[in-house]
Amino acid sequence: MWNNPPEVTEQPSRSGNAALGAALLLFVIIVLSNLLMLRPRLSDRLDAWSTRVMQAEYVARMLYGTVLPFGEADATAWEDTVKLLSTKDAPLGALVRAVILLEERSTMLGQPPTRGRLEVLLKRMPAAPTQWSPDQKQAVLLWCQAVYGERRRLSPEEQERFRRTIEELPLGWMRWLALKHLATAAGDTAAARRWEARAREGANRLQRTLLIAFGVVAVLMLTGVSTWVTYAVWKSTVRTVQPIAPALPAHHIGTVTWGLVVYLAAMYLGGTVAGLFAHGLPAGSPLLIVLVWLVQLVTGGVAIGWLHWQMKRAGISWREVGWNWTPLAQHLAWGTAAYVAMIPVLLLTVVLVQVLLPEIPSPAHPIAGVALSDNPPWVTLLLFLMAAVFAPLFEEVFFRGVLLSALWRQTGNRWVGIIGSALFFSVLHPQMYFGWIVIFVVGVMLGALFVERGSLLPCIWMHALNNAAALLVVQLLRGLG
Repeated sequence: MWNNPPEVTEQPSRSGNAALGAALLLFVIIVLSNLLMLRPRLSDRLDAWSTRVMQAEYVARMLYGTVLPFGEADATAWEDTVKLLSTKDAPLGALVRAVILLEERSTMLGQPPTRGRLEVLLKRMPAAPTQWSPDQKQAVLLWCQAVYGERRRLSPEEQERFRRTIEELPLGWMRWLALKHLATAAGDTAAARRWEARAREGANRLQRTLLIAFGVVAVLMLTGVSTWVTYAVWKSTVRTVQPIAPALPAHHIGTVTWGLVVYLAAMYLGGTVAGLFAHGLPAGSPLLIVLVWLVQLVTGGVAIGWLHWQMKRAGISWREVGWNWTPLAQHLAWGTAAYVAMIPVLLLTVVLVQVLLPEIPSPAHPIAGVALSDNPPWVTLLLFLMAAVFAPLFEEVFFRGVLLSALWRQTGNRWVGIIGSALFFSVLHPQMYFGWIVIFVVGVMLGALFVERGSLLPCIWMHALNNAAALLVVQLLRGLG
């Protein structure tokens, strides 16, 4: 990547080794806590299922539209979606959606629903885990049994009661199909046609949006590849000052790395305390965002404050950890170009991981349930502040400015710093397994950008663009839902 002169080595710092060792110990503790204590909880299984349910709903909705005819692929994809929603550990919400899609086979595929499969799913519902209230669960069981099990003619009173049940449930687009089946069971064919038209309209809107999205992604892919080609030509033809060593001197490694230790300790303690308070909150509660935001501000603020105090005592400038803002326009341009260049790399990583490791779970962030819920404007604002302001600021200071610089200076090898900081950065994020691999790639790109520019600003800007774009996509999906 760089036209490299020999790496410059300096006598490793003993205090730096001790601080890095303490940081590694805290890193292992946090990772083990995530693996051994957080993952087995019922709420975590339900959070992971929320991603699967969302994916299944968008697949079904896409197949239901008429803008993009899928032909014979409809039957296979529809059946695969039903199977995804009805696997062994499926929660109640997934089973309800599977029943709705099975009932809709007659419209989609011209095939009547299989009574035996419907009866099996209905029998599993009472024991299925759920975050719905007991009253909601009982109402759902009565509705599904009457409409999909007994298949009897409903009275007007039953139709109205079940309609209220359906509209109170977070079924998204599948609500229209459920209301269609309810109207059919009540003998109201005119209402059934209206609900089917609503479902078709929503599906067509999604297909049109996906067409636009595919066009945008194609343009970004081409732009990203062009950016890599331009960078390669520039590096091979223009003589530039190569990064020989970080700005951080060896005798200052210990001081700044203890700041990283404080940050990791604050993250662990803050996450533990937040977990105790969040245990009784529903997945989509706005209070969860407030709690996470407060923990982020307190842990990051305490660590930044402690680092500043120690650096001031030792006479260390913030420029030594990359707090270099000039030239501002060039740094922002590099951060933007790096983000665009990262897009084809990330998409290729996602495709390779899903092909090579098809059983690996998809990432599910703890605040995903809130981000996908209907929120007041202040909650959306907090989400953007967390993801696009505070997270890039705190994480780039400690993972790139401190950790990467310390590892690079201690070992004399920039790639040890880039890979090591990317590993910390990825595994300490709450999206486990599949998410770690994708975030590791992001961390490598951020580390390489820091080494290239010698400044945190392009890294913070690139990180903010990535997180803001992800939130915008989530808000778009929520709006379509």
